[in-house]
Amino acid sequence: MMRMRENDIQELIYRYDSHADIFGVKVNRRFHYGETVEMDEGLLLDFDVNNVPVSLEILDASKRFNLPRDGFENVVFFKMEVSVEKKSISLNAVVCVLLNDIESTQNIASFTSNINNLPNMDVKLALV
Repeated sequence: MMRMRENDIQELIYRYDSHADIFGVKVNRRFHYGETVEMDEGLLLDFDVNNVPVSLEILDASKRFNLPRDGFENVVFFKMEVSVEKKSISLNAVVCVLLNDIESTQNIASFTSNINNLPNMDVKLALV
C-alpha cells in the first residue's frame, strides 16, 4: 500500500468558473491523465497513468459547499485527502473562503466503490 508521509502533500492550483459554477483543482506538476472516478454526481476525481489522484472537479460548487459563487474568488485554502482501499475510495475536502472579511470553511465527503481496481494509497493534496 502506498502511504505518504505527513509532509508529503501534493501542491494544488485551482480555477473557478462562476458562470458554470465549477470549482477545479489539480496538482501543480505535469502528469498524464489516466482515468476519472465519479465519486458522486458532479464530483469527479481524476487519476494519472500511475493511478495517483491528480485533480478534482466539483460541479455546482456553490450549492455543494453552500457558498455564494463570488466566495470562490477569495479562496484562503483548500485541502483534500483521498484514501483508496481494495473495495472503496473515499474523499474528504475542505475549502476556506473569505466572505466580507470573515473566513468561511466548508467541507464535503464522498465515498464510492473501487470498481477500477486502483491500488491502495492515502494521498493529501492542498493549495500551498
